[in-house]
Amino acid sequence: MSNLAQKITQRYRELACVPFLSDARIGKNGATLSAVWSERNLERGKFVKFSKTYLLNSELRKYLDFSPCDVTSEKLVSISPSETYRAIVRASDEKDGAKQFFEIWSDERLLHTTDVSELELHDEIYTEATLGALEWSPDETKLIYIAEKKEPKSEPFYKKKTTNSDPSKDANVTKGEQYLYRQSWGEQYTTRKESVIVQYDRACDSFSILDGIPDDIFPIQVSWSPDGTCITGVGLRTNPRKLGLIYCNNRPAAVFTLNFDKQYEELSMKSRAVRNPLFTPDGKTIVWFEQDEIAHSSCLALVKKSVLDKSASIQTVVPIVNKEMKINGDRLFYGLYNVMIPKRCWASGNRLILSTQQKNTINTYCINIDSGAITELPYSDGSRIVLDVFNDTVVFNHRNFFVSDKLAIATLPKLGSECTLESTDVTDGLRMDYMENFTYNYLDLAHNTEEVANSFTAIYIGPKSGKDGEYPLIAWPHGGPHSAYSNCLFLELSLLNSLGFAVLLINFRGSIGAGEDSIKFLLGKVGKADVQDCVEAVKAVLTRYPWLDASRVSLMGGSHGGFLVTHLSGQYPSMFRAVVARNPVIDIAAMSITSDIPDWAYVETGRLYTQVGQPNVEDLLEMRKASPIQHAHRVTAPTLLQIGKNDKRVDPSQGIEYYHRLKANGNIVRMNLYDDNHPIASIHNEVDNIINSILWVMEHTEMKYN
Repeated sequence: MSNLAQKITQRYRELACVPFLSDARIGKNGATLSAVWSERNLERGKFVKFSKTYLLNSELRKYLDFSPCDVTSEKLVSISPSETYRAIVRASDEKDGAKQFFEIWSDERLLHTTDVSELELHDEIYTEATLGALEWSPDETKLIYIAEKKEPKSEPFYKKKTTNSDPSKDANVTKGEQYLYRQSWGEQYTTRKESVIVQYDRACDSFSILDGIPDDIFPIQVSWSPDGTCITGVGLRTNPRKLGLIYCNNRPAAVFTLNFDKQYEELSMKSRAVRNPLFTPDGKTIVWFEQDEIAHSSCLALVKKSVLDKSASIQTVVPIVNKEMKINGDRLFYGLYNVMIPKRCWASGNRLILSTQQKNTINTYCINIDSGAITELPYSDGSRIVLDVFNDTVVFNHRNFFVSDKLAIATLPKLGSECTLESTDVTDGLRMDYMENFTYNYLDLAHNTEEVANSFTAIYIGPKSGKDGEYPLIAWPHGGPHSAYSNCLFLELSLLNSLGFAVLLINFRGSIGAGEDSIKFLLGKVGKADVQDCVEAVKAVLTRYPWLDASRVSLMGGSHGGFLVTHLSGQYPSMFRAVVARNPVIDIAAMSITSDIPDWAYVETGRLYTQVGQPNVEDLLEMRKASPIQHAHRVTAPTLLQIGKNDKRVDPSQGIEYYHRLKANGNIVRMNLYDDNHPIASIHNEVDNIINSILWVMEHTEMKYN
């Protein structure tokens, strides 16, 4: 290993130890606060979680905390309403065969353990936040969760039987179906094929599958009604096919209720993508979030429906926001996107507390379900994310590019006065040691056009000053394309800043958090409007900060960000010195038949996705015209490709084809092929990916690091 690589690796190790806050919960007496933190453990090769408890005085100030406790094996945790019981789905060590255990704890001891593999009732319990659930009934006698349905047993047409075989067991075995294709939900969900709702009865110590769900519905996100007479959940529609689910919120689904007489009822309208159904605390109303089924992530409406009046119509609480709207305090609000909702999210007065992307930050809001009034709970130093709400006490995660996550707490003011909320930090957060000469600035940028969406944003994170042309710049558009950067500390950015790089994060048109018009504007314009925004952002930041070196601008990006950086290096070959692309979309036409989300290829190029009838050649031509492969022969910047060979979202053949095409045209190109999926996020692969990416840029921009 070179001396430079050793220095960067050591810096990576230091930053990898910075924990981030993932969850928190206020004790029922209001005097305790427990939080779950996560960090990378390079020696164990995984993210580890630890729990830490804080004691609070009557003014919600910390006066004592306890040593952290490793809770990495706890994949799902649910505390009963009275806090008497704690349910856990625990993963065993990999050396034990990656088993799952279902546990019930009381205040004093472990009451129950079940090895899930020995149940013979279902397969793996879902522990992903978007799919799984672990919920106590209001009377604390039962729990529900989501699990993979047990696949029917099958064996070859011919299998020699032993003389002492049991004929009764053969009756439940089908012949010749062990290779039968069963659809999954794609990238990172390849084992998620058919879900069931499972109920555990604590009194009887028994597990059972709840019946009544239609065969073409895949239930997820289940919870109890406040009176315990039924459950609600989201039912994904599986006809005509399953499409990739992770990062995609546009899958057709229904909000349903299911009672214990097997009566299934859908509450939402057809042809909508829905999520996160919630009963109001009084049990009279269900609220949920919905969007259309076009872009994979777009602006959400918050709606409600009475459960007492079967004839009641669905009412809109928060509409889909096209550009912006005024809310309480004359603040601007750009709509709801990828909402972050804690398990306990209700304050008094039917007030829902949630967090959502708003241009360059994640903000927290109080929404009055009865009146529709929206109030921002303001925070001026980065992003604010709600973690827990109990008896009008609210716990937050405060995030910033230069400071590690901070745990904060506040008492929510009375109805109508929420904007006066003042919080207290429970933890201080670790300040990055390089930040004295660094700053971040939000850039509001616009094109001089009459287009429906002509504005976008970018974030500069780099030196406050310097000599002319002193610092190199990395332009980094996000993936998606319908996602966004927000003001939050993350490892790759911190590492680049600590090495002396200025970074430009680009929220081009199509990003969430800036109105629905901006999202839909990009459809049919990928490879054009988003590329144009990146170019304008780079030009703007080079003009604004003269200490940036225009001759040493590099590109980094993954997925759609990889699509953009390969477009940029082909369309503007003299503008960029080096490129790093992770699992980039290179040929949309090819992606339309190799990806787990083929609809993405059609929608983003302005076409209608259907598998009915004869394929439309014009669709494929438009996809090819919008692809970076069209410009590959013009690339001059040395290019590093970071490819996950198990990627179901962007097939590895995309990067491999680009590698061969660049090489054939005489370009400097290197490709690393990882045993990983789309994010390349397993710890050992991440280390190699990040450090190789930085070394590549440093080499080809002649960047020095002392």
